[in-house]
Amino acid sequence: MAATAKSSPRLMRPRPTLRGWATGIVGVVALAGAAWLGRVDLLLIGLFATLLPLACMIALVIDRPWLSVSRSFAPEIVATGQDAQATLIVRNEASRATAATTWRDAVHTGLTAPQSQPLPWLAEHGPATRMRPDTTTLRYRIGTQYRGVYDVGPLLLGRADPFGLAYTEYAVGTSKPLLVTPRVEPLSRGELDMATSDGLEQELLRHSIPSADELIAREYRTGDPLRRVHWRATARHDKLMVRQEEQRSNPNAWILFDTVRVGHRPAHQHARNPVFEDAVRLIASIGTHLLDEGFLVNIVETGPRQFTGRSGAGRTGAVGSAAASFDLPAGDQLLLSSLASVRQSDRETANYLGTISDGLRRGGQAVPMFLVLADGDVSDLPALAAMRHQCEPAVAFLLGSARQFAAERLGEEGWTCVAVDDGAHPADLWREAARRNVAVKRHG
Repeated sequence: MAATAKSSPRLMRPRPTLRGWATGIVGVVALAGAAWLGRVDLLLIGLFATLLPLACMIALVIDRPWLSVSRSFAPEIVATGQDAQATLIVRNEASRATAATTWRDAVHTGLTAPQSQPLPWLAEHGPATRMRPDTTTLRYRIGTQYRGVYDVGPLLLGRADPFGLAYTEYAVGTSKPLLVTPRVEPLSRGELDMATSDGLEQELLRHSIPSADELIAREYRTGDPLRRVHWRATARHDKLMVRQEEQRSNPNAWILFDTVRVGHRPAHQHARNPVFEDAVRLIASIGTHLLDEGFLVNIVETGPRQFTGRSGAGRTGAVGSAAASFDLPAGDQLLLSSLASVRQSDRETANYLGTISDGLRRGGQAVPMFLVLADGDVSDLPALAAMRHQCEPAVAFLLGSARQFAAERLGEEGWTCVAVDDGAHPADLWREAARRNVAVKRHG
């Protein structure tokens, strides 16, 4: 949806151009010469040359453009490394035509956009004609480098006075957020043996043996989706009938994401921890893959909760817990949107281990469990490792310092541990996890 603004433009501080500085210096020299030589003509020249750049800057402050801006993106959610097209509809709301102006969109660090370009001439606001349009459409490509939620805008209009002595920029309209998600790498199906998990077996059983609810038809009500129309019952009752709402849940899979930071903060506020960024990309690929496989994905963070999935979904029954749950049809976009803004925290949440334990216990039998441990030092690692018997498969992806402090402890309990090197591809790690999972099973 487009973002529209009709506010008075905010004025950046006007400044003299190179020509303006030169004119002012000439004026100062002329004033000095007038004082030294006692020449009235030099005094007048000096005053004129000194005050003219100042007068031009004042004129730019007073004579502001009056425009409205509507901004949209295609697509509105973009993966890291891909481009989005920004479309701006600019309309002249003033009673006079626009002067010679340049435009550029303000973008945050991490995005790339074109430099200033000339703004097409716009006629005064009123009944627009083909020869005198008061509206123009501007388009440009936004390049993305890092995941995040970035504000794009406002529109910056640059203008100089007719003499070229002063220059300023006007900020027109407001900003609109652009969501840049981590890139998802497809993972191979069948690499990890998840068909033995309780969740998938139960789901296959529900598909093969319809429940009583699915066999009951009821009369159509306003708002019921047409895809649920029961045509056989409709023909029998001579009125539109729909299938009763299906009462089924998706198989569960769990992911523990280490979001706690250890050590010093980055020297720069925009600096990114490459180990954590690798962990985010891994979560994006694994989570999306599990959703495509029909799982309900529950994500628990070692730090305070940041994910916006629905709480207590699925069979866990952990309503209001620290787990965020995602399922199709919209769960993949919700998951990626959460990953776009997730950050490391300085403190560990109190009961993430209890949340996982409750969810696994309520499930009844072993379900897929994936650990993504980065630079944090998981304090409850022994208790986490002891949950191995409730998980199948049980895979730990270890990044950064976790490769040293967690591998031995988890391996002793039978977890499949995969050390993640900097910049490793999620698909390669997934295949390595499958290979090691088979080896762990063979050796008991």
